[in-house]
Amino acid sequence: MAADTARNRGLRRKPYEALWRHLASLASLSDQEMSMVRQTCAVASEVAAGAELYSEGDVLRKPAALLSGWACRLRVLADGRRQIFDFLLPGDLFGYGAAGNRIAFTSALTLTAVRVASVDCLLEMAGEPDRFPGLSRAFVAARARQDVFLLNHVVRLGQQTAYERLAHLLVELSHRLGEIGHETGTFVPMPLTQEMMGDALGLSAVHVNRTLKQLRRERLIELRATSMRVIKPAALAAIADFRWPLPALSSP
Repeated sequence: MAADTARNRGLRRKPYEALWRHLASLASLSDQEMSMVRQTCAVASEVAAGAELYSEGDVLRKPAALLSGWACRLRVLADGRRQIFDFLLPGDLFGYGAAGNRIAFTSALTLTAVRVASVDCLLEMAGEPDRFPGLSRAFVAARARQDVFLLNHVVRLGQQTAYERLAHLLVELSHRLGEIGHETGTFVPMPLTQEMMGDALGLSAVHVNRTLKQLRRERLIELRATSMRVIKPAALAAIADFRWPLPALSSP
């Protein structure tokens, strides 16, 4: 247990760690590209929990990376109901649109206190694939992964039971955390409230609570205040019909 805590603290000591691990999981980075990632993360801003990183309809002018903390993309209905589309984890990129479009189709909200860094320079480098092929492939892959996660989310909401939805979300988050250095089978950060999970999965907080209890009774997961351990990753993935790794992009 102490080793898990020390490992997680170690990840927070290097500002660039999460972004580097995320990009390196998508493409091989050169020493020069890695150096630029470190420099980019040297200047970061602190943002409190519950703050909007951008709003639906905004023009996206500030591409950024989440260095620590959690956020989400969502839409809020007129009566206050929320639909969370996906969660932003440390190392994730946000605030930049597809080619030719810079309008935000969702809002982005911090769920915890976060640290963010501008990635303008990295995005510019990614636009020169001959000089910076690693960053170019990584940014293309990051966009493609967002599409895959959204498709997974549609399947969750459209076809899966509450039990399967929650299993799918938890195993997906576990794999994504694994990419930034949190080992499968150990306690990993999980700062989501039952209400947040419900807003993502189309369930009430009561239903989420009941389903989490079932997963715990079956010894599939173990929960603490803000952390989770997947005890039986293969069993949880089988329940959710979860597929990983995601399809790899071919080299240009």
